[in-house]
Amino acid sequence: MGRLQEEGSSPIHSVRFSTVSASPPTETGMTHEPTGLDLAMKLHYLKVVYIYSAETARDLTVMHVKGHLLQLFDHIPWIIGRFRRHDSGRPFIKCNDCGTRFVENRSVDESLVYNKPVGPELAYSPLIYIKMTRFKCGGLAFALSWAHIMGDPFSLSHFFNLWSRTLAGEEIYCPKPTDLQRGFPNPTTGKKPGCIKPVDPVGDLWVAPNNSKMTTYSFNVTVNYIKSHFSPNKNEFEILSGIIWKCIAKARGKPEPVAITIIRPDPNYELKQRAVRNTQMMISSVHVDFSVVDANLDEILKAMGERRDDGVLDFIVYGAKLTFVDMSEVDFYEAKVRETSPTSVYCNVQGIGDDGAVVFFPAAEKEE
Repeated sequence: MGRLQEEGSSPIHSVRFSTVSASPPTETGMTHEPTGLDLAMKLHYLKVVYIYSAETARDLTVMHVKGHLLQLFDHIPWIIGRFRRHDSGRPFIKCNDCGTRFVENRSVDESLVYNKPVGPELAYSPLIYIKMTRFKCGGLAFALSWAHIMGDPFSLSHFFNLWSRTLAGEEIYCPKPTDLQRGFPNPTTGKKPGCIKPVDPVGDLWVAPNNSKMTTYSFNVTVNYIKSHFSPNKNEFEILSGIIWKCIAKARGKPEPVAITIIRPDPNYELKQRAVRNTQMMISSVHVDFSVVDANLDEILKAMGERRDDGVLDFIVYGAKLTFVDMSEVDFYEAKVRETSPTSVYCNVQGIGDDGAVVFFPAAEKEE
């Protein structure tokens, strides 16, 4: 299977670029104002690859896929706009129907995701890249590079699920988030949240600076295996996070990572109206005053249970501290084509700070 990141690591022999926009045109003068939480995520990008079998994808053509994207963009026009800046310097999105970049890959290289950040020319930088790769076996990969400033993993999944519903001929509705829907409490105490890291200004090229060479490693863990070795009232995400935190602390040595960030679904997200936004995940910080290496797992899990929810400013979040991200409840496998779920979905986050991140996401049911 191809790597999830790092476009251009091997020659690409047959690639075609095009732009998909909305129809009819968006109302003149329409803009979208990112919240402080949106802007805190501007250096991070979500990468997701959906793999469909040859039988499921055999009738999907490029024009078919693009046609249903047009319908979807009619409902969410601001995600195909472009960034501008107010006189104050604060970014906003001009809903000018500039579209998303669509990449057709006619020969499989090592990367399934087209990787390009926002900037340095904000007025010309798409916020979404969609790459479609047809395998020799007839299977199909849809890969999305999604600027996190637009929305969290639930938003990306919701976006692609809506596309699959238009493909099935269903009527869709996606509200434009209001300030009330997207609001979050800005910190007023002047105390810096523990989950963020200030960085030097990046200007109009939104790439997270770091001093370490970052790489990705993936492995599978079955939920049943975890449940058979721990108390049934323990949370699988927290158990795995605690184990990995302890292992990383042991591998890194002194100073140990005694502070971490946890990003989890809002427990009330199912009660909220689904939309493209950054308020469906909760960001918390954990700090311990003991050695993680020497502590037993119960002590670590107790500390994680006492985590503190943070307000967020405009800084790096993922990797500012060692970060654990729970995407296990994101409904990636609801993106059905011909009433069939993807055979596999791969997910990652790009723009990670030096302390690194661990991402948990669901496998297909047959793989659990």
